[in-house]
Formats: sequence, structure tokens, C-alpha cells
Amino acid sequence: MTFLKSASVALLILLIGTGTLFAQGQQPPQMPELPTSADVSDEEIDILVKTIFELEPIQLETQDKMAEAVEAEDISFERFQLLMQAMQNPQMADQVDVSDEEMSKLQALQPKLMEIQGEAQQEMVAAIEANGLTTERYQSILMGAQQDPELRMRVEALLEEEEEG
Repeated sequence: MTFLKSASVALLILLIGTGTLFAQGQQPPQMPELPTSADVSDEEIDILVKTIFELEPIQLETQDKMAEAVEAEDISFERFQLLMQAMQNPQMADQVDVSDEEMSKLQALQPKLMEIQGEAQQEMVAAIEANGLTTERYQSILMGAQQDPELRMRVEALLEEEEEG
């Protein structure tokens, strides 16, 4: 697993968490100051990497469940992804023709997808906390690694070491 894949995993977790918070009508937490390499202990990096590997099966299962739910509505997962991108990007929306039928299917899917996301978020939060991190610290370290090259190198080195070992 490359760090880029790990970062996208973190982004997925962040998006799922943020989406669930908005769905519950709560305010998202304020973004804390991102940690630098000097702010993160070797132990925290060990825990972070262990957690990344533990979250991967949860994410794969979630993706499979979402794909099944989408395909049950007679929409290919690729088309679903394209439609979602178009709905989030007004410039792209002009290029993707969304039929009324597809829009109805997307609206019908929303509750099921939110349920799947909520279950995944609960599992991910439980895994993160079981390893001794808060979700906020987990996310901040990953985002800090995207900004601080030294922290990124430390995380990548351990990811590669764990992957090989």
C-alpha cells in the first residue's frame, strides 16, 4: 500500500465522518493545527500504521456493500461514481446527462448508502479508538503527513516496512 492510497483512505474516513455529522445536524469540529514530525512520536506513528492496515478491510467491505446497493438499483458503480462527481462539480454536471430516472434512483439510494456509511464509520472509529488514538488525532496526523515532508517520510517508511514484513 502506498502512502497515497493511505491518504485516500484517510480522506474517505474524513468524508464519511463529515457526511455523518452533517446528516445528524451537528457542527463539524474545527480543524486543529496540523502536527509536524516533531509533534508526533514514533509510538503514534506505529499506532497510525497499524490502524491503517486494520481499516483497509472495513473500507473494502463498505465499498462492496455500496456497490451492491447501487447495482441493485440497475446503475453500474462506474456510472454512479460519475453521477456523484457531476452532482458535486457544477462544471462536470454540464458534461454528464443525468436522466430523471437516474435521479430518482439516486434519491432512493441515499438512505441505504447513509446507513452503510454510518455502520462503516462506527467500525472505523471503534478500530481507531481501540488502538489508542482519537479520530481527531488520527485524522490530524494523516493530514499533517500530507503537509510535512519529514512526517510523511516517517509514515511512509513504516508503511513500507510493515508491508514487507
